[in-house]
Amino acid sequence: MPVLDRKPLVCSGCKSLVFCAKECHTAEWKNGRFGTQNHKFFCAKNKLHMEKVPLVQAILKQFPWGRIEKDGTFPHDFILAYYGVLGHEGFGYWSIPGGNSPHMVHSDNRGPQDHDLLRVAPQDGYQHGYQLLHDKHLDDKGGWKLEDRLIPKLQFEAGMEPAIASSANVTDWKSWYSWRNLPLESPAALLMHYPLTVYQLLVHVLRITHPSRNSAEHRQSLNVHYLGPEVELNMLPLFSELALLLPYTDIKLTMYGTAVYNVVQQAKKGSVAMKSKRKLPVYTYTGPSSMGGSTLAIFLHGEHENWDPRLPSMTNNLPDAIVAANAGLLSYKGWQGVILYCHVEGTPFAVTEYAEQSAEVQVEALPKILMNSMPYLQSRMNTSALLDLMSPRTYPIEFNPFQRPGQRYIGSVRLPNVSNGFTIKIVGNEKNGEMGGGASTSGVPAATGSNASKVQQLVGKTKDMSLDGLD
Repeated sequence: MPVLDRKPLVCSGCKSLVFCAKECHTAEWKNGRFGTQNHKFFCAKNKLHMEKVPLVQAILKQFPWGRIEKDGTFPHDFILAYYGVLGHEGFGYWSIPGGNSPHMVHSDNRGPQDHDLLRVAPQDGYQHGYQLLHDKHLDDKGGWKLEDRLIPKLQFEAGMEPAIASSANVTDWKSWYSWRNLPLESPAALLMHYPLTVYQLLVHVLRITHPSRNSAEHRQSLNVHYLGPEVELNMLPLFSELALLLPYTDIKLTMYGTAVYNVVQQAKKGSVAMKSKRKLPVYTYTGPSSMGGSTLAIFLHGEHENWDPRLPSMTNNLPDAIVAANAGLLSYKGWQGVILYCHVEGTPFAVTEYAEQSAEVQVEALPKILMNSMPYLQSRMNTSALLDLMSPRTYPIEFNPFQRPGQRYIGSVRLPNVSNGFTIKIVGNEKNGEMGGGASTSGVPAATGSNASKVQQLVGKTKDMSLDGLD
């Protein structure tokens, strides 16, 4: 709790943490909090992370509504209120649960959930994807609730559609607004960061597709699994942007997670979500022929709360890529199986994280997750494949140009922290050992001796690399 009669103190080393008093700074320097490493461990790293602050602010400053408060944060709710789109239900694509927790709290969460004495609860009874319990999707006007000139429309008058994306160079917010012929006055980026982050992950992180890759003669079918959506369920039509950005591509996007499961279980006859129970897409879109005529079909997986390749519905639905927004790989137990599967099968997998620091912590923990599986995998994989799986590999962390504009308010921490702020490539198509910009290398040091003895040494190390410390 803040001490009101004292001036807050900022760490002189990293400038990233604010303390109410010298005593608190000293305590955290030695002990840390909420089970994390102490500040002595993080201070030098935080100093490097703070170098990204100008980049985060530069994204926000290009917009007329890009206000930066004295503490460096962006008053997100104030801007939504200015445009008349702040609320829980009845606010179209902008509908949010309220409260100050960025995600649902459920049984899969790891770690303490009650350490924030100032936590504000979400709106009672709010349901992510509540619009899917109605009989139809919102149109552009009903979803955006903005002036027509501020809306990135999905239906175009003849000759008014954007140029085919292969002739454009959409790499950041400025180029996307220009391509869509939108004024920067539009707050569209405050929602479009979700579909455009998926685009960034598929095109520039995993590199499994590209606007120039396909043609009318050679179309691409792309099966993408999107894990853990929550507020995204309120704005499914916005993912049509993928069909506009990727010409001559037929995209199947299947969503998995607790919020998905909940809304499908509540589906009633005649509702959009009811289509999921009949194994039908809940949303489809076809782009203009002049833009490549790409298609998008969104499915909701209501069979289970978590993604699991053993589920019967997965038999003919293995993904070309798996993606997740603001994933929190160490915050939910269900991620362990996904991480292991993608490493073993080589399935491209990439996520985003709010902060570079948390992305690094997750990357450093990945070898523990793999090592913890050694006893299980030893009897299921040949020695060569097992050694390859456990060899050091790179997990590149990159600044996401399609992050949501504006620093989040997170109390005493001033590190760059934004929705979809940083991308992490967990598994790509590259050979082990290749480095990308900003890459972090994690793994188990190579053992010596025969392959069999190497495997035994790795199995022996599982006790020293237990996942207990991640709980």
